Amino acid sequence: MSSDREISRRDFLRLRRTERGRVLEVSCLALFMRSADATIEAEEPVDWEPGMGEPPAVIHRRSAEDLVESLEHDLRDAQILRLLEPGWLEHMAGASRVQAAIASFRARGGVVESSESE
Repeated sequence: MSSDREISRRDFLRLRRTERGRVLEVSCLALFMRSADATIEAEEPVDWEPGMGEPPAVIHRRSAEDLVESLEHDLRDAQILRLLEPGWLEHMAGASRVQAAIASFRARGGVVESSESE
């Protein structure tokens, strides 16, 4: 995890080489949480003026679309997909697209493993 307590992309999606090929580990809980965060509407500070002190924080979030595209991109380089706590995928926004990406990965010969807890 990076020093500013943000989850880095490599903490979220881990791609490493093993004797069986490249393994992509995906934390489904982290994917669910980031997908949920992507649905939060950013509010613009309407009544803020410089004399009011520090302005509200500006938080940049990746969209749910960006998250799924990143997963699809990383799956291109992997031979094995390891899903950690896959139950979280059932209720997330964009679940159908994630499932389609996993099905496509399997169709081209990828192996999908799952772990209920780590």
